[in-house]
Amino acid sequence: MKIEKFFPTLVGFSENKNLKAIENNLVEKCYKLKKEIKSGGQNWIAKNTYNTSYTYNLFNDEDFKLLNDWVVSEIKSYADSIGYDNNLTCDAAWFNSYKKYDYQDVHEHSPNTISAIYFLKANPNTCAKTYFYSSCYDGLQPKSKIENIDTNTTISVNPLSGLLLVFRSNIKHSVEQQLSNDERISLAYNFKIK
Repeated sequence: MKIEKFFPTLVGFSENKNLKAIENNLVEKCYKLKKEIKSGGQNWIAKNTYNTSYTYNLFNDEDFKLLNDWVVSEIKSYADSIGYDNNLTCDAAWFNSYKKYDYQDVHEHSPNTISAIYFLKANPNTCAKTYFYSSCYDGLQPKSKIENIDTNTTISVNPLSGLLLVFRSNIKHSVEQQLSNDERISLAYNFKIK
């Protein structure tokens, strides 16, 4: 039998090779902002997870310029790779700080076009995973004999410092509950068509 893939969910993975040069300064900057800026995301279920969504746009912060420029270049690479002929601009960027027991409920970033998650500080062995959910889930999904990206309705990604995930903004995703004492700091980006 011939099987073709229709409507795949395309997630881009990119590793920042210059992470060590900027990681400590940006982590310290996040700690400073956390003391000065009110937490955003007040309409979320996960109210204890600190974030600067709608309270502080990291894209306008000069300290994040090197990282932001790299993210923009990776967004363009992703868009080119999947054949987008659109001119995209960053609408917002913020950071999330996950302490023990923090999580992020299932959500999407519509009406944006492309979104990204950058792991600034994360231990892949102890920090909470990010989960992506299939838009094709019908509630009648049979149990797979093997786990694979073609038949599963949920895929998880371990956080790794320096890893960037790029995806369409309408893809539902979440962060499981952080059960370790290690802190997980991630940055989120939203891009819209100009």
